[in-house]
Amino acid sequence: TEPPAPRAPEPKVERILHQDGHTRVEELRIGGQTRSIEVRTRSALPGYEVRPIDPGVSDERSGAGSRRWRVLDF
Repeated sequence: TEPPAPRAPEPKVERILHQDGHTRVEELRIGGQTRSIEVRTRSALPGYEVRPIDPGVSDERSGAGSRRWRVLDF
């Protein structure tokens, strides 16, 4: 019998937190690529998500950098 083929290593998962007195930004990176950015403020405004840059799609089509507000949060 043949030995099993070597598997690729799991991509590195990073959760990065930037925080100051008024804002909290949580970033999720998988394999060095940003997958999500969540912004929460200490004001009455609800949190929002910023679309990260997708290298495979042009910025005009991907909406990179634009905010997405959550209408219903369960």
